Amino acid sequence: MRILLPLLALLAIGALASAQIERLTLQQMVEKTDGAVRGEIIGREVHRVAHPHPEAGPLYFTSLLVQGKSLVDGTAQTVTVSYPGGFIDGEQGVWNSEAPTDAETAVGKDVVVFYKWSADMGGGFASNALYASHGGLFTVFEARRGGSIVQGRGDGYAVAKNQRIADLASEVARIAREKKQREGEGK
Repeated sequence: MRILLPLLALLAIGALASAQIERLTLQQMVEKTDGAVRGEIIGREVHRVAHPHPEAGPLYFTSLLVQGKSLVDGTAQTVTVSYPGGFIDGEQGVWNSEAPTDAETAVGKDVVVFYKWSADMGGGFASNALYASHGGLFTVFEARRGGSIVQGRGDGYAVAKNQRIADLASEVARIAREKKQREGEGK
């Protein structure tokens, strides 16, 4: 045990040293993800998963069920996206500084989510990972003069400035078509 604790501490420090915030343009976000959906959050659930090292305690993941339309091709789509952290109740769960807020992920919220499949997000938990955690979720609101607006998050985020959902969908679809064409040429 005396040897194991210092070893675990060194591994944790090494992991933190390589951790970094990823700045993404919309082009980069679409290139790195499997899809994007604009829709309503119709379900939210926190999962408790056994940690591979039982002494570390359980892992927690929040899953959102989003029903709407693909920004890639406009088809109706319902997708589950997950991210690390969340609370089952006041005592069971874990906070994650990179997770979106409870207000952003409330059932009934209109959102845009970017996701990428992960066969193991931790402890064998497989899901579509919300790409870049909170950086892959954007709130949508209705403008006073009509039309839906995606709320930008600032410099370094895929959606930096507020923009009409129609404009975002058009740009995502264009980038996805170019990505698919390049992948087809590579075969």
